[in-house]
Amino acid sequence: MDEYGIQISVISAFTPCDYSFERANSAIERIVREYPSRLKGMVRVDPRIDGSQNVLRKFLRKKSFVGVSLNPFEQAFKVTDPVVRPAYEIAEQFNCPVMIESGYSIVSLPSQVAEVAAEFRKVNFIMTHAGQLLASGQSESDSLYSISENRNLYCDTSQIILSGIGGFIEQVVKSNENGSKRRVMFGSNSPSGEISVELLRVQKSNIDEHEKELLFFENAKKLFDI
Repeated sequence: MDEYGIQISVISAFTPCDYSFERANSAIERIVREYPSRLKGMVRVDPRIDGSQNVLRKFLRKKSFVGVSLNPFEQAFKVTDPVVRPAYEIAEQFNCPVMIESGYSIVSLPSQVAEVAAEFRKVNFIMTHAGQLLASGQSESDSLYSISENRNLYCDTSQIILSGIGGFIEQVVKSNENGSKRRVMFGSNSPSGEISVELLRVQKSNIDEHEKELLFFENAKKLFDI
């Protein structure tokens, strides 16, 4: 963060080796408390596990956490599966966003995330990678449509297919369908992603400096209330 001038980051746990998401979230809490002005946490759970709802409530009550993090690929559930509904309902109760690892066939395609966003209108959803890990033209089109049609659907820019002139960032910002330019934000996907490359996606995009400021900071600041 210091090397690349990043002031604040939102972090969450990996899938823990012992599969104790309570301990994993406790570890995130300790890190956030050590750097309270630089880090905020997202509560990570597997919604299929008994007790996951209690874990969500426990950590969302803490100031260190600003939302919910779900990984349908690692935990092998569809975002539309009824087993996930309690997590969305709890996020609604706590008025916090839900970040979904997106772009995976069967479990978290843009159209599936959009379906959930359409049902839970009071919850803000973040579609990581703008749902484009499928790396096809169709996934990019589906992402653009999903974001334009759902005012509560956000996305980050990490590992998207295209950037620069005519790329995804330019399309979603310039169209500004339903205020879409205020619902796309920088994502690093660190440590899996290379921060310098992810920064370039936004820096080299054909948008103006104010629009870049929205992506780099303002949109996330407002969404996470940080």
